[in-house]
Amino acid sequence: MSGRLFDWRSLPPAFEPALSRAKLASQNLLFWLGDGQVTARAPLAPHWHDTYELGIILSGRGVFVVGEQEYPYQPGQPYIIDDIKPHMAYPTDDVVELFVVHFQPELLTESWIGQMRAAAQLPFIPDFSRSGSGPMIPLDDPVTPTVSALLYAIRSEGAQQQPAWEVIISGLILQVVGHLARRLMRDDRLTQPDQKKREAYQRIRPILHLIEERFAEDLTLSVMAREAYLSRSHCCTLFQQALNTTPIAYRNRRRLREARRLLQHTDLTVRAIAHQIGFGSVQEFNRLFLREVSMTPTEFRRHFYHALAASVE
Repeated sequence: MSGRLFDWRSLPPAFEPALSRAKLASQNLLFWLGDGQVTARAPLAPHWHDTYELGIILSGRGVFVVGEQEYPYQPGQPYIIDDIKPHMAYPTDDVVELFVVHFQPELLTESWIGQMRAAAQLPFIPDFSRSGSGPMIPLDDPVTPTVSALLYAIRSEGAQQQPAWEVIISGLILQVVGHLARRLMRDDRLTQPDQKKREAYQRIRPILHLIEERFAEDLTLSVMAREAYLSRSHCCTLFQQALNTTPIAYRNRRRLREARRLLQHTDLTVRAIAHQIGFGSVQEFNRLFLREVSMTPTEFRRHFYHALAASVE
């Protein structure tokens, strides 16, 4: 598998609730951090979350997928992800290790720093790099040594958890954002950020959480629009602006994500899975699954077990 890139386009992106603002808030946390590992043997679908993400590649090489683009990465590269774009790190080496920080945007918007300087959110609005590196900060960028040192300091504080460590990490996160904002403000190529996509996303956020919690129920367009106090047409317009899809298509993608999990990890029949995830007929389920995954549910299950057996050998 080393040197080969998984075809990430075969799996649609999905919202990751474990990294959501709501999840952090439920635990009274401003941030979550930790070491992570991605392997060539177990690639995952792209995901997105409504928290901001900072990170650094600790070891290994591969490709970072953000939206519909691929960006190479190598050890030592910091990166930055906003709260909208689907993304995932895929290895070309067998194993890639990285350190990741997810934090509440409120750390920037509702603190004194957000009240004093609108530039605090600047790194998370436009694409950070205009040079083709996407979310990856080039190793030869002047800001890289400073940002890398701060990320390693965050990692160390998180590991030791000495008194006031959460306060110190919050301050270090603000320093990272400040240096990135300064880097952008000195870039003559920077244009005015397009806020429409972000504003549309903010309006439909209640619907996204509703779908995550109740995707298997009869969530019609009318039900979803009422959740965010929108008309049906305005709801569709906002989904198109924010996610380039429709509310119904997004709901169906969430159902199909659950279908893949059930096909891989249970012995339920295709018909039983179709009804469990909310489809009224197995024919509709089969049609949408084939269109989204390019194989039928039965073929997907057979392919999964064949690949699993091959990896064991």
